[in-house]
Amino acid sequence: MKSGIDRILSIIGLDNIIEILSSEAITWADLHTLLLHIFERKIKDVSPADIMKNCKESRFSQAAETNPRELLEIDRILYGLLPSYFLPVELSPVNAIGVNSTLTSLDPKIVLPTIRNLEVVGDPSMALSIECAKRRESLRTTKENTETHLATSHRVLRVQAFPKNSGLMAHFRAFALASSARDVTGFNSFELSALSTHVEIWLRFLTFSSDFPYSVQNISVAISDIRMMEKLISYGRIDKNKVIKRTKDKAFDTFREYSIDLPGQIDYARDIPILYPELETYIRELQFTEKKIIDPLRSKYPNVRFYFDLSRCSGIGYYSGICYTVAAENLTGKKYSLAGGGACDWTKKLLQNRREHLIASGFGTEFFHRLFRLN
Repeated sequence: MKSGIDRILSIIGLDNIIEILSSEAITWADLHTLLLHIFERKIKDVSPADIMKNCKESRFSQAAETNPRELLEIDRILYGLLPSYFLPVELSPVNAIGVNSTLTSLDPKIVLPTIRNLEVVGDPSMALSIECAKRRESLRTTKENTETHLATSHRVLRVQAFPKNSGLMAHFRAFALASSARDVTGFNSFELSALSTHVEIWLRFLTFSSDFPYSVQNISVAISDIRMMEKLISYGRIDKNKVIKRTKDKAFDTFREYSIDLPGQIDYARDIPILYPELETYIRELQFTEKKIIDPLRSKYPNVRFYFDLSRCSGIGYYSGICYTVAAENLTGKKYSLAGGGACDWTKKLLQNRREHLIASGFGTEFFHRLFRLN
């Protein structure tokens, strides 16, 4: 059976047209001009009936089944919880083409490209981080090591099909944070400080949500270092392709599958055994993280469980180091991940400066509203 591409190529009659159009001889501007011309000709045949049919059938053009007043109230509360140094930003609905695939190893098919060499924002944290890089670039000529902290609420669109009853939709609103700086004070000082701030913003919100119509129970924060999994993969102890394919499979236990003699989850980093020399540096960093930011958060939020998820594999190719997930149970007792974030190397790449550090985070506000609201 022919694939969709093979069928189209057989209609066109030019087997090498893809190679021609994707070659360096055709610039992005040329491709933009060609696609616009094709679309302008195709659009002439679109009827009002076609518009109605397409809008009914496309999951991307469906209106959200969420009360915008209630989402605005969530945004109002979150903005009110931000430290004064966070600057709210209203992002563009589109980004430069290739953002996701260039800054991460994520499949570019998860975002919606346009014929104008742009892509619809699919990750507000990444879009906000690019804004951080743009602002930090303007600081290069100054000697002041100013930190950049940005926040936004944004509706994003994802192309991948989500499982039914997952609570995930093709487009949704999320709240994002990005903190960036040139770290000159030593061992992850800025990253740990920013990470602690981001986590606490989400915890303050979830704690506060009991004062309005949401039920949030058994909050937990899982801390990981994605470099541990990447190191085990690089040493051949774990099959990367298999792990990535089964990331969403809750029954899949990576350490048990590959006989890794480490606990998948552990409450205290100080109890993690150093059985693999290649992991010692990352374990020591987790222990340092526990001492510097997790223990103080434990004291401040005694009803929240803080633990270390050593076997985490989601986030490979996205995070560059320490990362976290905030989860909670709703009124029915079902547990959902609500927020997450961590260290990313995007500003390093964008500014071509290894001393640039970034913590990016996101909270699924519409997801939270849909699954945790009381009525």
